[in-house]
Amino acid sequence: MNLRKTNFIKRKKPRKKNSFKPTKRKLKIDFKEKVFAGRFKYRLLIDIQSTLSALKQSLTVIEKITQEGGTVLVVGTRKEYKPLLFNFGKETGHPFFTRWISGALTNWEVFADNVQKYGNRLDTLTLLDWQRKKLVIEFLKKYQGIIARPIKPSVVIFLNAQDLSRPVNESSVAEIPSIGLLNTRGNPYTLTYPIPANDSSLKVIGLFLILVKKAIKAGEAKRKNSLQRKSLIKKSSTVSFKNLSEYSSKKVKNNKISSKRSKKRNIKNKKK
Repeated sequence: MNLRKTNFIKRKKPRKKNSFKPTKRKLKIDFKEKVFAGRFKYRLLIDIQSTLSALKQSLTVIEKITQEGGTVLVVGTRKEYKPLLFNFGKETGHPFFTRWISGALTNWEVFADNVQKYGNRLDTLTLLDWQRKKLVIEFLKKYQGIIARPIKPSVVIFLNAQDLSRPVNESSVAEIPSIGLLNTRGNPYTLTYPIPANDSSLKVIGLFLILVKKAIKAGEAKRKNSLQRKSLIKKSSTVSFKNLSEYSSKKVKNNKISSKRSKKRNIKNKKK
């Protein structure tokens, strides 16, 4: 009998159901060591203290920039963010994007000029009413957030930074600091001020935008107070200068009169 050699393959034992146990070991990345508290059922848990510290830092940056007279650009491309962004634009007057346009940050001056020219051109075009309405609606969908304040932003806030890799890279190329809400799957090293948070919940984004509004208003109020103080100091300095000039002119006149009288007295004494 010819006996064939049989290769016996060791079969792995089947995994038991619910065999996964939550581990408390730390992750290898430095940022994630500070941010993520651990794992639970294939999910990473975010540490709340790290989110609070990052949020405070970003809000202080926004307040300082608005105090210096800078603008804040908010970018959110998801459909759920549109009403929140429109409300943000109405209350603050700062620009926002609901749909990203490539090359906007690197060529901001050309981009803003083209938007203004196109908006002015819509009024001069000879079109039917329905055609004009259609063009205006399309124009407002794209550029409504920039029409009110077409100034180059000094900070960019990304509400869904995980989905916006190109705009984040564009802000780094244009040397504009970026703030972004990052989920557990996002890359924090692309942003200058990353905030670990759940960007899929509208409550988190609504609360974040409320805090951003407060920071912007606080910075603008501080700027107004500083400008008022400077104007008062200028007025007081001008008033004091006028008083000094009047006093010096009066003093010169009195000196001239006294010198004339003294000369007359000397002449009289000589005659005697």
